[in-house]
Amino acid sequence: MNERLEEPRTEEALSELPSNAAPQETATAPAWEGPAWLRMAYALEFLLAMIAVFTVWSEVGGQGHMDLLPWYVKLGCSLSLAWCSVRFTAAIVEHEKAWNQHTAVWFIGMILVAIVMGGITFYYHLHEVPDEPDTDENTSTSIALPGTAREKIAGTRLLPFKFETVTDTSPACPRIFSRTSDRENG
Repeated sequence: MNERLEEPRTEEALSELPSNAAPQETATAPAWEGPAWLRMAYALEFLLAMIAVFTVWSEVGGQGHMDLLPWYVKLGCSLSLAWCSVRFTAAIVEHEKAWNQHTAVWFIGMILVAIVMGGITFYYHLHEVPDEPDTDENTSTSIALPGTAREKIAGTRLLPFKFETVTDTSPACPRIFSRTSDRENG
């Protein structure tokens, strides 16, 4: 092809227009070609995808790790994955073949966003603050013994005892229960 493209001469085009003529609109937005209900279906799919993403992410990654994530990370990742899934569905619907170049691109996008979400969750799993274990120095144990065990421990005849709990369970404690009469006799 040896044809040369000629540049349009704007001076000639402008001189041909009358001075009182209104300019014409040259470019219009393309009209929606699909059924009217399809937009509503995509919007509902997006909302369902958001719910599914949050549910699956908290179940797989663990709710404790999800609580550590900042809200903007959760929102950004969830919006991205939901958008990729809706565009994946739209690519399937809009083309003759279900598996085409557009569906492959959006499927790869969903896989990449899921990998990023897993990496973020794993990062917060590695950097969470560990729980401090309980130490034996600060804990106390309380036990209650039935009436017959009180008699054996006290070593005396049955006297009216009030219900008491033991706060010191060390073997060095000579008496676990005390009677009011022993305190008075000194």
